[in-house]
Amino acid sequence: MNDYPDVGRLSALLVIIAGLLICFSGYRILKVSLAIIGFLAGAFAGWELGLSLANSNAGITLGCTLFGGVLGIVLCLSAFFIGVFLLGTTAGVIVAAAFASGVGREIQPIVFLVVPIAFGVIALVVQKFMIVLSTAFSGAYLIMAGIWPFVVDNANISRIWLYPAPNNSPGHLGYGALALWVLFTLIGVGAQLRGRRKKAEPEPVKPVV
Repeated sequence: MNDYPDVGRLSALLVIIAGLLICFSGYRILKVSLAIIGFLAGAFAGWELGLSLANSNAGITLGCTLFGGVLGIVLCLSAFFIGVFLLGTTAGVIVAAAFASGVGREIQPIVFLVVPIAFGVIALVVQKFMIVLSTAFSGAYLIMAGIWPFVVDNANISRIWLYPAPNNSPGHLGYGALALWVLFTLIGVGAQLRGRRKKAEPEPVKPVV
């Protein structure tokens, strides 16, 4: 993606906006959250596929990106349980990738298989809390991933923070980003749980005069 710096910066800004929505209102706007996560995951996969097929052809790359994004939305919204499972698995991938990139160490590929599946199954069993936790994880990831290219002055969206690449060196910047990700996650969980409690509280009965 080094050939598309403007696209990388624009993508980063959109990722930040999506992250804020999902992190702090993920459960309340669940379908929107599922659609956003599905689109971003599918679009990223489509972009990488387009680059591998025709790196010099922007039209093919853009077509693959849009197709992947639409396919991701369809998969996440086609069935509620599929969407919840995918939301959980996405959070699992993010958790594994965050710690791998934050500390600058490679994790065995099996971890990126086991952890997401475990998160997906837990999301199906304990739906409400895991939806809140998964959207907070995912939203915080998107916020940090969107900020990262501007912090390191790198528009290459393929090297945003949390991308599980072996050349990510942590240093103080990496550990700081990891701490901010955890902080955003905790704030997001708190905000969503407070929103659920307020919604659940019945309105006071007004006395009849």
